[in-house]
Amino acid sequence: MKSGMLAAESIYDVLCNNQEDAPGYVEDGSLYGLEADEYQTNIEKSWVWEELEECRNVKPMFEKGLYAGSIYAGIASMITKGNEPLTLAHSHVDSETTGKAIDYQPINYPKPDGKISFDLLSNLARSGTNHEDQPIHLRIKPEMLEQVKANVSYKEYAGPEQRFCPAKVYEYNLDGPEPELVINAQNCVHCKCCSIKMPNEYIDWTVPEGGGGPAYQVM
Repeated sequence: MKSGMLAAESIYDVLCNNQEDAPGYVEDGSLYGLEADEYQTNIEKSWVWEELEECRNVKPMFEKGLYAGSIYAGIASMITKGNEPLTLAHSHVDSETTGKAIDYQPINYPKPDGKISFDLLSNLARSGTNHEDQPIHLRIKPEMLEQVKANVSYKEYAGPEQRFCPAKVYEYNLDGPEPELVINAQNCVHCKCCSIKMPNEYIDWTVPEGGGGPAYQVM
């Protein structure tokens, strides 16, 4: 939340500095191409950066296994507090760990009972998600379009985007000669899992316009 506040403050400063009565004002009045360059500096000067520094090695250590990661997380959190002499690096991006369907067995989950467990769309309604009158913020990257048309995700990975998405944003229409990917962007609850876990990261997730998205009432 603090990082979002700092982002808003940095953007506000940039916009204010580009008003007509501000020094350095661009004559055409265009805001195109403006960047909040001070955001990185503001983050590094805040307590957010201190917390990130403390836990910077925790996730990379989990690549060594659950036990090694858990032990290290305890040591880093309780003892060293981020004062380790080196910073571990990730050896891969998350999308590279998405496995192919041939290496796994299907899991038959019980159907929702409507009392303790519920279907995705019922839970989606409870989230209060609303993307009314917004441009689509989930798109296929242009350079990945042919790969998606070739159904690489569906044929090789069994369409994981339709499985991990908690809001049924991604579906495959199987009525035609080839499976067709359907993107229901209006359902998105902004978990961004699709952006980082899909093979080759073919989804371009952009920030939605306005205040749309989930509006949980009891959080």
